[in-house]
Amino acid sequence: MSEDPNARKEQPEPDRPSFVLDRVSYPKVDRAHIVPRMYQKAFAVDGKVAVHADGECLLKSTRVAGTRPAYYRRDRPDGQPIDDVEASLSVIEDKAARPLQDLVAGEPITAERKGILAQFLAVQMLRGPAFFEQRERLLAPMIEALEAEHFTPEGLAAAGGDVEVARKNAMDKYMDATQALLSMLTRSRKLASLLGLMRWNTLRFDRPALAYSDHPVVMWPMDAARMQPLAGQQFGPVSALEVRVPLAPTVALLMDWVDRTDQDAISLDLTTAAELNAFTVAQADHEWMHRPGAEPELATGPLEPLSRLIEPGWV
Repeated sequence: MSEDPNARKEQPEPDRPSFVLDRVSYPKVDRAHIVPRMYQKAFAVDGKVAVHADGECLLKSTRVAGTRPAYYRRDRPDGQPIDDVEASLSVIEDKAARPLQDLVAGEPITAERKGILAQFLAVQMLRGPAFFEQRERLLAPMIEALEAEHFTPEGLAAAGGDVEVARKNAMDKYMDATQALLSMLTRSRKLASLLGLMRWNTLRFDRPALAYSDHPVVMWPMDAARMQPLAGQQFGPVSALEVRVPLAPTVALLMDWVDRTDQDAISLDLTTAAELNAFTVAQADHEWMHRPGAEPELATGPLEPLSRLIEPGWV
């Protein structure tokens, strides 16, 4: 019996991911969430959260909290705008929604939940303004320092032999939204593998006490024994002593490099919640949020790593 050619076509390509976005068009997203609604859901009451911005606190729907105008939109080579990156982020969010809900509800940290949430949290670290601003700060001086010998003959010829024009062309290329968004997605894959290698600990508080922000994932530098809350998102788990993220008003995740088994449901007091909040709020880009009701407490520094509270023999 001869092989059915249609069946052969349906076999996945060896290196092709199980889910690939290959549509011709994508839904237009004019209000992009840099903090997904599925993440904010645990903090919301009737779909609203308390949002601190510009010196005031207002109740806002999660439809508008943590958003930026068309933030992940890019242009195709023909100049047509496309929201395919937004669609890619939505896939990650959909996959992570259930594992996130499970951890908040008290389910254990399993390999499957950890694997999916590591990918989600890695993207979350890079999808806010801090990553794109840092990328520009690093690339701009490197491009401005390029000399004629650093360009390919074709690149220099396209600039008419003018190094200044060649630098401008390079700047336009690398600062293009497509390049920036591609960098976000590719780097998040590496970050996810690192987060997945860390020990995870779920921290629990007996009443709603935690805040989150438009940069909710906090990294504590490896070389800091005590410090004031840092402004601005930090990157690079390899150089982090611990990574923290609030998951709900009563639940947070603490990741560290201690070579022990993941730990579930570690009960901590409200003083610890205030320490966690201090860093979450300090690194906000524009907004920090919390469950409507009482204002979360914010500790004053200098403060110490939270790992001291869960690791026996911490020095």
